[in-house]
Amino acid sequence: MLQITHETPAAERIRKARTALLLDHPFFGSLLFRLKNEEDRVIPTMATNGVVLRYNPAFVDTLNAATLAGVLAHEVMHPALKHHTRRAKRDPRRWNEACDYAINPLLLDSGLSLPDDVLVDPRFRGMSAEQIYNLREAEAQPQSDGQSESEQNIGSQSNDSAGDKNDSGTPSVPESQGGIGQVIDAPETDDDMASSEEQERDWEIAVNQAATVAQQAGKVPTGLKRTLEGAAEAQVDWRELLRRLWSDTIPADSSWLRPNRRHIWSGLYLPGVVREGTGEIAIAVDCSGSVNARQLRLFEAEIRSILEGQRPERVHVLYFDAEVQKVDTYTVGEMLHLDPVGGGGTEFGPCFDWLNEHGVRPQTMVFLTDLYGSFPESAPDYPVIWASTGGRQAPFGSVIPMHAA
Repeated sequence: MLQITHETPAAERIRKARTALLLDHPFFGSLLFRLKNEEDRVIPTMATNGVVLRYNPAFVDTLNAATLAGVLAHEVMHPALKHHTRRAKRDPRRWNEACDYAINPLLLDSGLSLPDDVLVDPRFRGMSAEQIYNLREAEAQPQSDGQSESEQNIGSQSNDSAGDKNDSGTPSVPESQGGIGQVIDAPETDDDMASSEEQERDWEIAVNQAATVAQQAGKVPTGLKRTLEGAAEAQVDWRELLRRLWSDTIPADSSWLRPNRRHIWSGLYLPGVVREGTGEIAIAVDCSGSVNARQLRLFEAEIRSILEGQRPERVHVLYFDAEVQKVDTYTVGEMLHLDPVGGGGTEFGPCFDWLNEHGVRPQTMVFLTDLYGSFPESAPDYPVIWASTGGRQAPFGSVIPMHAA
């Protein structure tokens, strides 16, 4: 006998809102059909892990039709931007807030309605969730031990909040003032569940298809391309790029005296790569205020790691804004420590001038900067790497996008 299942009022309103989105905002509407709706009276608002969209019917009842459509679009943008797979070890509450700040301007610019108290800040317009997270973390009030509140709590909150489950079995994330939904980490894989990488690929395909549908309808969301590009760039591993580009600047040759150990086990004896010792290295740190404390620490740690393996004769650290304010020189075995000074405008030319005046031709020169400044008219005759905390390009050298670090 056929069993008829009746929709609850909340489920019916969500179905109608999805249909309205499909007609008026096809990008968001088509993506929503990838999520399975499930009622959950334990969560305060809505939540998604990229597979299921959970909703509290009491929350749905507080929204009019237009705002409900906007909230649904908000939720589906979390997996569309892969927020459910990108949190890593970040604090769940702050990550959820950063994701909301990244999503909401796109929805409002597209003409969708959102509740009055949603998280919107013009400072974060055009930023990825990672950029927003790092900026807000850097702005957090430091504690007496030099750590921010989120750094002190990140371990316990990441484990407790992202791992614990509420009464309905849903992983819980702390609610935020102005939050209209939670982004939950992608579910752990099993025999019937796609891996995190597979889920990301599936959503990437779905987003491209939804963008095509919206383009054909002439209803592409304002700023969509910039938002998607920012999310993709935020996933780039700047450390790997830095190491690879740096390695490419070091002269290398092959030698049979040091065979390639990777192939010895199979009976193949091939020549190994021998890198010549590095001479002098130059590191220039932008002191105009464009580099936050977190990025400086990460950059310093990675540079230290690279230098430990290469042991250059000297490392010249130039602190600059419109001119070179201070130079620290380290010799083999000395621990590098970055301590910026100065402030004001930014000009890159004085850094190259200082090296020329002191007869230094570095093996590699690395800048840590947002690239907002004046460049010299010509490029030097040595490799230059720009570890960039901003979104601009340089007229020469290789740029590593570090602004999402």
